[in-house]
Amino acid sequence: MGKILIVVAGIALTCATAAMILQPLPSVAQEQSGYLGTQVCTGCHKATYEEWLLTPHRRTLAEGRAPDRTGCESCHGPGGEHVAGGGDPTKIIRLNELQPKAVTEICLKCHRQQDVLLYRTSLHSSAKVKCTNCHDLHTAAGATMLRNTESKQYSISGLTRLIEDVKQQSNIASTSEEKDKALTRLEGLEKKKADLQKSLDVVPTRNRREGEPELCLTCHKELQAQFNLPTHHPVREGRMQCSDCHNPHGGTRGNLREETINQTCFRCHPEIEGPYVFEHPPVSEDCTICHRPHGSPQNYLLKQTQPFLCLKCHAGPHSRSGTLANGSDAATTSRVPYYYWQCTSCHNRPHGSDSHAAFHY
Repeated sequence: MGKILIVVAGIALTCATAAMILQPLPSVAQEQSGYLGTQVCTGCHKATYEEWLLTPHRRTLAEGRAPDRTGCESCHGPGGEHVAGGGDPTKIIRLNELQPKAVTEICLKCHRQQDVLLYRTSLHSSAKVKCTNCHDLHTAAGATMLRNTESKQYSISGLTRLIEDVKQQSNIASTSEEKDKALTRLEGLEKKKADLQKSLDVVPTRNRREGEPELCLTCHKELQAQFNLPTHHPVREGRMQCSDCHNPHGGTRGNLREETINQTCFRCHPEIEGPYVFEHPPVSEDCTICHRPHGSPQNYLLKQTQPFLCLKCHAGPHSRSGTLANGSDAATTSRVPYYYWQCTSCHNRPHGSDSHAAFHY
């Protein structure tokens, strides 16, 4: 008799919405806790469900998972009251209306990866950035996803810029041979971009709203300007991503992936790391003492031109002895005018040397 009453109650519950009549009945354990199962949700949210099935979150439907970590209800909570109320939106968890900390705790129920667990103490968390500001939990494919599916050298953003450059080359070509060559290359790049875009529209993404760096630059506007400076890390060209250096879910200073700034830089620049017999202290302390990591108007991402950058720390013997000759001195002393002079013309190992304390070869 008790079993019959539970079945009847289950039928009454699912009949709250006409579209749910034919859905499978929830189990006894689910009903008692208010969890109905994802199939009940599909009665009203079929389109969302079908798209959600293309995302990695579909894995939560695996057998043996607890109801609060299965399907729709793993994020939106038990649906019993929501269905009984005829789809009352106030009877279900809606992540877009929750505080950032509450959204984080929901996501971290399942996302136990080491780098993701850092999010609670991250800069993004301190700035009250929600997981859903960067991730779309229901969308599988997006036209703006800049995932690199081919040579790991080009993205949609990088190809677009390259196409514009080649168009300019074809417009200023001085011979028909150069113009034909540019047009042939242009045709190949446009096909590559079209093929890449087509593949992105069908390949399941990692639930990002947009790809890098566009997603990051929606908030970090100051970096967008730096990436447009004459020397910059090749992020806008698609050869690097923000996440190559930064872990958006947390980390040390600036959400870096490594313990220090220098260790982050040495991942790509191991030749500078040393150790050297004669070391230049900034190299072991902080690369950003001399360099601007995102972009600079100076060569080599330097913060300032030479010799002025060096003179910030080394205001000594050269300036006092007159080695830093000015233009008028050059005519009589055969010294190079100061506006052509660089410290690295002589001290050609600025990061350190194994042979000379003054950082010569």
